Amino acid sequence: MSRVRWLTTVAVLALFVPAGVTAGADKKKRELQPSAVPEVTRVWPPPPQKPRIKLLQVVGGERDMLVKTKKSLVSRLVGDRSEEGFIHFRRPFGLTGDSRGRLYVTDTYLRGVFVLDATEREFRVFAAASDVGFRQPLGIAVDSQDRVWVADASLRNVLCYDREEKLLLMFGSDPGTGAKKTPTLQRPAGLALDEKRQRVYVSDSKLHQVFVFDMNGKFLRQLGEAGSEPGQFSFPGTLFVDREGRLFVVDTMNARVQIFGPDFNLEQTVGGRCDTPGCLALPKGVALDSEDHLYVTDATFHNFQIFGHDPRDPDPQALSALLFVGEEGQRPGSFRVPGPIYINSQDQIFVADQMNGRIQVFQYLKQESN
Repeated sequence: MSRVRWLTTVAVLALFVPAGVTAGADKKKRELQPSAVPEVTRVWPPPPQKPRIKLLQVVGGERDMLVKTKKSLVSRLVGDRSEEGFIHFRRPFGLTGDSRGRLYVTDTYLRGVFVLDATEREFRVFAAASDVGFRQPLGIAVDSQDRVWVADASLRNVLCYDREEKLLLMFGSDPGTGAKKTPTLQRPAGLALDEKRQRVYVSDSKLHQVFVFDMNGKFLRQLGEAGSEPGQFSFPGTLFVDREGRLFVVDTMNARVQIFGPDFNLEQTVGGRCDTPGCLALPKGVALDSEDHLYVTDATFHNFQIFGHDPRDPDPQALSALLFVGEEGQRPGSFRVPGPIYINSQDQIFVADQMNGRIQVFQYLKQESN
């Protein structure tokens, strides 16, 4: 984790030291350009402290992309448009992006996956022509070939699509043959990819386990079991894999994030129920920024917390709460049951604000090196 110095206050924990340089102009064209800038600029921590997180945009649906797609196609697939004919998010959940800067959003109420293309100012239904329709899409990931992987809880399967949005692979519910049948998914929720090791991780919130498949859909092994001891899970949800192949599991009802090495051994636990900074109550999403700060959304606290190493702690692996962003409410920067979180290569932070039916976009403000 990045060695970052922070300053603790009663309500806000903050102070990044200078690190890195801002993204080059060649990458900026891939950034999501705000189509609806909030009326009031919100930053965290508040002045006079130096801001580290800034609210960029609130996206409620198709209207915010400034392009009105043909009603005849999408209304037939979704059937939940406003009187203006635009699609609005109802329960956004999974978030991810591809190499072309497009954002993918699963919506459990609308039973669909949507693509937001900032460059083309486009909002559309993903895999609209597929023979297999989504029922309850939750976790979503995109690999280096821009193949899209979706975990559907009702279908009890993981579906993989190519760049042309054609279904390539569907696996998870096949019991197999022979004396030893392959375990089957009951309620797949979180999804993460480790391409270096050719692994697909899928959390199952009903079986309280994490399943490991190869990228051809072959079952490899399971992690954990129901319980509250280290390495056990209670309704595991969102998953994330970092550059080192470590697996981050949001252990929702145990109020913690468990971190496993690529050898499947438990390395670290973050959060837990307590009454000090860094506690969690109902974690829903996890992600890392470019400096390896750990972001965790919490549906009870209606915010996301940022964790990193405090140099005052003698344990170099220890993670402390550095900053809280958001509170309960409906105004920009506030949340009602925040869900999964996704951070792109430009350190733009996308949070599924579920009960407000929107995606909120923030920017991690790096400090230039001296």
